[in-house]
Amino acid sequence: MSKEGAIYIKGARVHNLKNVDVTIPHNTLTVITGLSGSGKSTLAFDTIFAEGQRRYVESLSAYARQFLGRINKPDVDLITGIAPAIAIEQKVNTRNPRSTVGTTTEIYDYLKLLFSRVGHTFSPISGNEVRCYGVDDIVRYISGIGIGERVVITAPLTTKHGQGIIEILLQLLSDGFMRVWVAGEAITIEEFMPTINETTKAEDVEIVIDRLRMAEDDDTILRLRDSIARA
Repeated sequence: MSKEGAIYIKGARVHNLKNVDVTIPHNTLTVITGLSGSGKSTLAFDTIFAEGQRRYVESLSAYARQFLGRINKPDVDLITGIAPAIAIEQKVNTRNPRSTVGTTTEIYDYLKLLFSRVGHTFSPISGNEVRCYGVDDIVRYISGIGIGERVVITAPLTTKHGQGIIEILLQLLSDGFMRVWVAGEAITIEEFMPTINETTKAEDVEIVIDRLRMAEDDDTILRLRDSIARA
């Protein structure tokens, strides 16, 4: 077997191993079998795992290594193609039937952290990356629609526990908001309130934060930025 893409061990003499040469392919499930005392655990734990762990520890800083102690090199002529290794004891240490290598070694926790912090989420519908847009991103996007275009900035109407739509609209009026966006148009809150019935849903109503016409002057951009931040 080619030594490329595999763990190659030459001249293993740990414990009862007698100059064993072995090649173990990567990305496969390999099982070591044999009679009792033939050196299965010695090859797996005291040779392969020990060398993988030793090389990983040596890659750490001197500060980190002082807490881990020194790991002796196994008695072999050569080991190539080995990566940082994980060893799991040959016993059932959990009653959870869904326990896996990832949960037992706690690597799954790091994988979740890796995907949440480093990974990129893409929409399965549009194929575009899902990301959080800041005020500057939104201002830049709206500014690109063209000078003279009308812009309406709205925010969703959210109901808190125990509050009705009318109660929230009255509060918005006292806060200085005058209009809501319903069915694709802006109408005053006074005009909208008499039309509210049992079928009216809060998710169908948006609060009009601002209405303006795009221009290149600083006052318009500043007003747009403030309205977006408020929304």
